[in-house]
Amino acid sequence: MSKKTFSKLLSEKFQISRKKAEGLIKNKKVSLNDNIESRPYLVVQEKDIISLNKPIEKKVNLILFHKPKGCITSRSDEKNRTIVYDYLPKKFNHYHYIGRLDYNSEGLLLLTDSTTYKRKLESPKSNIKRIYVVNVIGSFNDLKLKALNQKIYAAKIYKNPHVSLTHTNRNKHTLRFELTEGKNREIRNICEIFNLKVERLKRISFGQYKVKSIPLSKYKAMTIHESY
Repeated sequence: MSKKTFSKLLSEKFQISRKKAEGLIKNKKVSLNDNIESRPYLVVQEKDIISLNKPIEKKVNLILFHKPKGCITSRSDEKNRTIVYDYLPKKFNHYHYIGRLDYNSEGLLLLTDSTTYKRKLESPKSNIKRIYVVNVIGSFNDLKLKALNQKIYAAKIYKNPHVSLTHTNRNKHTLRFELTEGKNREIRNICEIFNLKVERLKRISFGQYKVKSIPLSKYKAMTIHESY
């Protein structure tokens, strides 16, 4: 089990300077395993539970990127395909992507310089809704829609899922997936079970963030204030 000083673990967990971490601990503003601890150099373990007695506010830099089809959500690709970072200035190369969109999917991809904020948005415990619009081809109706929802719930594939039919024209349909967690290619796999060919898959929102006003292949940079 990895051991570190209390101040170092606090610094890493909340992405604050070591000096600030030491100050918070000395001023008795941090609890270790539910007990106030004022010794910054105490040796602790990764499994120890750290909590702040009073929230601290931190600036978080965020990018809202309108990912096009035909690029990989990765820092590199062994097949030398285009990656999302190829669309961004080099100053954003150290940003972490929040969740993924596969090669043939498009829509909103968030990136941040904060690993803490990344973990928060990705965690199923945060209950943050992602909305996808999926154009499919195949035989589909309200009965199949009901069966699709029931199958997702029964299989416990997603937490709090909901699928609705927003448009239909003969064998072409538009589905709206509302999910509070993301899993690799799961929407495509679900559609395949129901013999639906995915023609287009687009994430239109992630929590409070929406892709609507951002042109395809472009991005919007912003700074938010997050409390921890």
